Amino acid sequence: MTSLLSRRWVPPTILCVLVAAVALVPFARAHLFYLADDSAAQFAPMWRRIGEQLLSGTFPLLDLDSWQGGNLAGEALFGLWNPVNLADYVLVTRFDDLALASAVVKTQFLVILALGVYLLCREFGASRWAAFAMGFALPFSGFILFFQAGTWAAGLMTFAWVPWVWWSARKVAARTLHPLWAFVFGALCVTAGNPYGVLAILAIYIGLFAEFRKVRVVLIGLSVLAVAPLVFLPLVGAASVGSRSGMVLYNSGMLQPGIGDLLALSMPSHSPLMKVFDPSDIRLHVPATYFAWFAVPVLAWLDWTVLRRRRRELVSAFVVSGMYLVFCLAPSNLWMFRWPLRNIEGLFLGITVLLAVLLSAGLRTDHLRRRIAITGGALLAGTYLSVASYPKIAVHHVVGAILLAGLTALLILAARRGNSRWMAGVLTAGTALVLVVQTTWSPVNSSVTQTYPTPTVRLPYTGTVAQIADVAREPRDRFRFGNGYAAAGVPSLMAYTGIAFMKYEKALCISHRETCADGYTRLFTPVQGDLTIADLTRVETVVVQRALVNAPQPQPGWHIESSDDEAIVLRRDKPITFPQGRVSAWSPNLIVLEDTMDGARSERVRFRGNGTLTFARLNWPGYRAEINGRTVPVRDGPAGLLTVDLPGDVNEGELELAWTPPGLPAGIVCAFLGMALACGLGLRRPSVRLRGAIQRARRRRTTARTVTPVP
Repeated sequence: MTSLLSRRWVPPTILCVLVAAVALVPFARAHLFYLADDSAAQFAPMWRRIGEQLLSGTFPLLDLDSWQGGNLAGEALFGLWNPVNLADYVLVTRFDDLALASAVVKTQFLVILALGVYLLCREFGASRWAAFAMGFALPFSGFILFFQAGTWAAGLMTFAWVPWVWWSARKVAARTLHPLWAFVFGALCVTAGNPYGVLAILAIYIGLFAEFRKVRVVLIGLSVLAVAPLVFLPLVGAASVGSRSGMVLYNSGMLQPGIGDLLALSMPSHSPLMKVFDPSDIRLHVPATYFAWFAVPVLAWLDWTVLRRRRRELVSAFVVSGMYLVFCLAPSNLWMFRWPLRNIEGLFLGITVLLAVLLSAGLRTDHLRRRIAITGGALLAGTYLSVASYPKIAVHHVVGAILLAGLTALLILAARRGNSRWMAGVLTAGTALVLVVQTTWSPVNSSVTQTYPTPTVRLPYTGTVAQIADVAREPRDRFRFGNGYAAAGVPSLMAYTGIAFMKYEKALCISHRETCADGYTRLFTPVQGDLTIADLTRVETVVVQRALVNAPQPQPGWHIESSDDEAIVLRRDKPITFPQGRVSAWSPNLIVLEDTMDGARSERVRFRGNGTLTFARLNWPGYRAEINGRTVPVRDGPAGLLTVDLPGDVNEGELELAWTPPGLPAGIVCAFLGMALACGLGLRRPSVRLRGAIQRARRRRTTARTVTPVP
């Protein structure tokens, strides 16, 4: 058994299995733990939608059936250029239970994160047991588990690659790994789609440059960052019509941790006092700033001279930790980076490396009484800060402190016996035990915006659906909010988006969460001659929440299909014209002969006459129109719908529409140039391992030439 554990591949394998097993504990306690807030409203339903399109042979840069949530290239957060993400989206289509699908996908990324942390700590010289303990602890820290895994899936799917970026970049800087690997892991991080991944890459490469002081580090970093235009130029291009078009710098205190929250990072029950989503609340109800149960208690037992002796090797760890400490205390809004709490995972990663190195040197057990006194004082201070933040759950704080004291005693006992495996066992078991306690106290993240109805993969509605409903009103079982309709493959005017389309939102009084009570009136108010927005968007079914609009009157051409105490469903009398295309209106003196689409991004309309064509498409930047090979402008129609005015000198022909995400060609070129740069850096000078192999081959050839053959 001892010889087996000493093999290099065994500890990381056990780590991956343990993380996967323990990650199911929150799911076992609350079936919707991994399907809360944005995961239910935005991510999981669209994962299934994207997976279905991939299986049908379509690469979904644009999903017309999701309307303002359909500019998937502009959203960036879905990571369309990330092969791991795409494989997961296909996997999600195999599940009817999206809560289970989310648990599987997020468990996978928690495992990727844990393995990356293990390798990173080992790269900095940490022992296997210390790297194992830290690799197990970080994925179950409060913010990563309750926020990134529980709600903000894109954050987890991006941060999981950050340790791999650091590990590969440091090895490349030390010339023990080919630069292409740094490019691969950097590209996986960038293409996951969260801009915080780019911020992490910048911090890491700044730290590595400070450590190695070589231009090579800068060039490697540039090769990785060259992928960013591919992911984020479409987002920048969509900003002119969206809700995030400006650069802002201000502080509202939203999700902004304080020094006290960071000092209590080992308390399992600490509820940070900060501005949250609910205006009537003043704190988080989950341990969002919790890091690891042993981080504070072991401080008095560490050999701090290790950091002084190895300060040159740990420069990048110091830089990353320092930068992220500043980011955590930054204003609430800084350009596209908002809510400083999101930076705490980067701070914890830097501390993880330093703590792994310190733990590897062993725990000092001399001056026992003094160290016990310091540890007791630290636990009392953490308990006081937690009680002061949320006195109502003082019992939880006291129980948490007692738990930490007992685990610390076991850890010191193992250290006094000099058994590193027992120490690793206590650290790991303690992390799992704290997780069980935390998920008992907080089964789900109750500090998020809304609890959405669970998205299902089957709905009784057909055709494009317009929904008039408010997520805050009960009951809600008949309705789907955010991307809930996308999970069932039902086209809907309702969709979750982080970029929005302002004209569309204002025209329909709609958001990614709900519509206002006036939404029904706006839907059926004429906006182009006698045509309504319902006509121009080719809506076939309207679902109205009676708690919001009690008795909606059917408009001409519509009838009530079903009615109960919760909802009224209205249905269009006649089928939509040209079901194979998206043209929805044309001038009286214009005849549309044919309308066909070749995928969502291109469409052909044959016409006779003159006038204006309106399409059931939002006019996202990137559209190009040609009539008989001649380029013509496109413009916004009602609610931001794409409209084309035919030239007066053209009376017959074919209109061709095509959409390309802004900056996509340039982004593709930049990504390939980045890969070429990484490959070129690998050719410039062989790695240490490769140089050794070359030298050994040369020695063998020299020996072969000098040996006299036997006659």
